[in-house]
Amino acid sequence: MVQLMYKEIGVINLKRLIKKKKVKIMILAFFISFSILLFCVGIAFIHSKGTYIYLNSDTRIEINSEVYLNDFVEKIDNGKIFSSNDLIDTSNLGKMELKIEYLDYFKRKQSYSFEIEIVDTEKPIITFNGDIKAMVGDDINLLDGVSVWDNSNEDINVEVAGEYDINTAGTYSLKYIAVDSSGNVCEEKFNLVVEKEKTIYNGNGIEMIDGTYATSKGYTLIIKNGIAYVDGVLIVNKTYSLPSSYQPQNPYIPVNGGYCNDCIDKDAMEAFKLMKTDAIALGLNIYISSGYRSWNNQNSIYNYYVSIDGQTKANTYSARPGHSEHQTGLAFDLNTIDDSFTNTEEGKWIYNNCYKYGFILRYPAGKENITGYMHESWHLRYVGTDLANTLYNGGDWITLEEYYGLDSKYIN
Repeated sequence: MVQLMYKEIGVINLKRLIKKKKVKIMILAFFISFSILLFCVGIAFIHSKGTYIYLNSDTRIEINSEVYLNDFVEKIDNGKIFSSNDLIDTSNLGKMELKIEYLDYFKRKQSYSFEIEIVDTEKPIITFNGDIKAMVGDDINLLDGVSVWDNSNEDINVEVAGEYDINTAGTYSLKYIAVDSSGNVCEEKFNLVVEKEKTIYNGNGIEMIDGTYATSKGYTLIIKNGIAYVDGVLIVNKTYSLPSSYQPQNPYIPVNGGYCNDCIDKDAMEAFKLMKTDAIALGLNIYISSGYRSWNNQNSIYNYYVSIDGQTKANTYSARPGHSEHQTGLAFDLNTIDDSFTNTEEGKWIYNNCYKYGFILRYPAGKENITGYMHESWHLRYVGTDLANTLYNGGDWITLEEYYGLDSKYIN
């Protein structure tokens, strides 16, 4: 009996022991499961707080454009950019790697690299003076006054496309073509108008072909190759013009282009330098503002003024192409090129002293009906000291037209 009870008690203790172990195992399993759950929750939390950088969709940047590093970032989640917002060098074509530095959610320093590409998608820009006029047989440069600009800042050549015959009168449709290194093409159309050599007329509309004539004052007028001379003095006004191909015959520096202040006549330049030196000694400042102009350059200037003021008014202050003294290289404008120059100390000194150096005031006040142009105190013409002294006339300037007996009138 006793033995049986002992066995029963032993069984009960064993059951209790097993029960306690099960409880411990369950508790351990619970903690393990809870720990795994916490780990998973933590991982999910950390993942939910990951840093995401969103770049702008367009990472192709136009060459030489102004763009900063942070301009490429559209937004950043769970982080903050701390790298400097540097200006990017976009002067060279091709791919470039950039790096953004940032603080993630846990304020750890991180970096992110990405690639951009510098491209050129803009075509060059061609500027020119418009349609070109020439006479049959002229030696012309169709690229005179033509320039090209491109956002890549590279040197780009311009070519002329189309056919023409300078020895045959007519209008030829041509175009300028410029291509940059990225293959962007610019084309600009223009016309080359080739005319027969213009016949020269005097003020009465009488044709004056090459030959020798007498002026109303008895001077000898010689027309040679369409150019007028009186006693060896080149005459250019509204009646007498120059061929489109004419350039200064004795330039201070060679003519290269349609506009130049230093390629005026050598004798005129030397005389001006002497005059300028004497003016400086008196505390005066004179300088050439506009010197030589080609036929085409004057054509652009004249047409511009006509578009603004109309032809009638423009004819009072701007010469038609071929009729400008600037094409001779013997004339130039000083300083401000407007009426304000007249009453300056420089303007007053020029009025009374330029003749000493061989210059004349070409368009004096009160002589508008004779010269055909308004008074220009800034426009000087070189004729040499002897003739200049005569035309100064003690301060009461005489014009070339008055002195030689010439007209200055457009026929049409």
